[in-house]
Amino acid sequence: MSYDLLLKNANIVDGLKNPPYRGNIGIRDGRIVELGKVEGTATRQMDLDGLVAAPGVVDVHTHYDAMVCWDALLESSSEHGTTTVVQGNCGIGVAPCKPEDHELTIQDLVTLEGMSYDALSKGIGWEFETFPEYLGFLRRRGLGINIAPLVPLSPLRRYTMGDAAYERGANQAEREEMTRNLRAAMEAGAIGFGASFAKHQVGYKGRPLASSKADKDELIAYAGVLREFGRGAIQAHVQGQASHISDDEMEFLEMLSNASGGKSITYSGAIYRPDQPEALENMLQRAERIRLRSILPQSPLRPIETEQNFRSPYLLSGGAEAFKQLLNTPPEEQKRIYADPAWRAQAVADLADGGKRRFGEVWKDAVVSYVGHEEMKRYVGRKIREIAAERGRPDFDTMIDLVLEDDLDLRILVGLRNNDLNQLRGHIKDPRLMIGLSDGGAHATQKFESGYPTYMLGHWVRDEKAITLEHAVARMTSEPADFFGLKDRGRLAPGMAADLMIFDLATVGSPKRVDDFRNDLPGGNPRKFASPTGMAYVVVNGQVVIDHNKPTGTLSGRIAEQATSTGATAARA
Repeated sequence: MSYDLLLKNANIVDGLKNPPYRGNIGIRDGRIVELGKVEGTATRQMDLDGLVAAPGVVDVHTHYDAMVCWDALLESSSEHGTTTVVQGNCGIGVAPCKPEDHELTIQDLVTLEGMSYDALSKGIGWEFETFPEYLGFLRRRGLGINIAPLVPLSPLRRYTMGDAAYERGANQAEREEMTRNLRAAMEAGAIGFGASFAKHQVGYKGRPLASSKADKDELIAYAGVLREFGRGAIQAHVQGQASHISDDEMEFLEMLSNASGGKSITYSGAIYRPDQPEALENMLQRAERIRLRSILPQSPLRPIETEQNFRSPYLLSGGAEAFKQLLNTPPEEQKRIYADPAWRAQAVADLADGGKRRFGEVWKDAVVSYVGHEEMKRYVGRKIREIAAERGRPDFDTMIDLVLEDDLDLRILVGLRNNDLNQLRGHIKDPRLMIGLSDGGAHATQKFESGYPTYMLGHWVRDEKAITLEHAVARMTSEPADFFGLKDRGRLAPGMAADLMIFDLATVGSPKRVDDFRNDLPGGNPRKFASPTGMAYVVVNGQVVIDHNKPTGTLSGRIAEQATSTGATAARA
């Protein structure tokens, strides 16, 4: 038989938890034709000499909606073995969007997702208005990897309701128009919708996201579109407190499930909290009834560290109301606010109240990670509480004093969650959690989580032996593909799309802490970045797109297609 690509002598891990086996893989027309004892001619043959060939990773939580407009390969993720990304999470995105709302959309992304205003302004291009036009633009321009797009609910509401989207539920005419727009998006290739209903997630100038104002009638109508199509999934950020879920929040998710005909629903926030070590397990036990309905929380598999700056202090604004007035505010006004004793007192009170629910007091143990002025460099690498003790000042006042002394340039590195590796050993295997939550495309100067596939393979599989190779691969490939109904992704089998990550298990990995930057966003703006080790090739729809960390220039990605009846097999024992 003749193939386009023949991979020989691979150590095949099929994504279905079957033991690895040695064999060949024949690929033609972007799909896997045969595996095992495969012989024949091929346009291109590659002798893998025992390298592992596994399905490409499906990343369930990214924010590449804007970045994909200028970066077709999404190299932050693709280098690490990710071949399909789900975007539109938290109801934030760039389409649909009327021309007069471009600025507001950019400002929401800057505030909530920590993106660069300059990069967004120069990079998006706005060659689209509606969501179908957005997908059409991506198809014409070309994709390096596959996109599984959720329709972001905040832009959908803004597109129809204008400013009223931030204030109230929709009336009947508005609801019918938005339902028509959602239906058109699904026909164009959307896989469902994403939304945030969490009060701590805010946009421009601390304003609630438009999706949070959607009422029950609206949500039932949107979910009903998925029922009509017989496919689809929902991402809903509902938790007011990380690693907790209330009866009201579970009932809210059940309402969406009922209205959608039992489609898969995922929510964020299954994270280990050192300040409340029993919280996550308690939450998972409480949520067992909704898990059985294919409603699963997302969980990262790495310790979570993020770099917080004080020009856009979104992290702190999520738990302290006082910080919201700093968002999207000119620097001179920010300096005045930071210096105000009354503001400081209010911020401390907010942190002791709402801040507890978001991140406890981990900011006190934050490390100064960056300063802009030479005379401030003596503080880099030191904890806020240590500097405070040295100065004889309260912790919070010390932190803000340092910010002002460094002309707002100072940044701190905060170890937020998942910092107990013994706890993580269990979470990576727990079927009550869905692996993912990289936030790829967001918070580019604050953190880098897109390397989680290579971290899983290097740290948890090879070094810690906390999970078998075949189980780890399934957690990142077939399980999320099945959950989102991506019918031909996530496994190596005849007829499946030929998406593969090919790596050396002896050397694959990525660093726990990422300190390197690339200045390659539009306008030369920076982002954190870490290349993997040991990732030999990444194949998307039968074409090699990454060869030993170097892009080949091939754009073989697609808008991922979805099967009907999503959710029927997603809940696992």
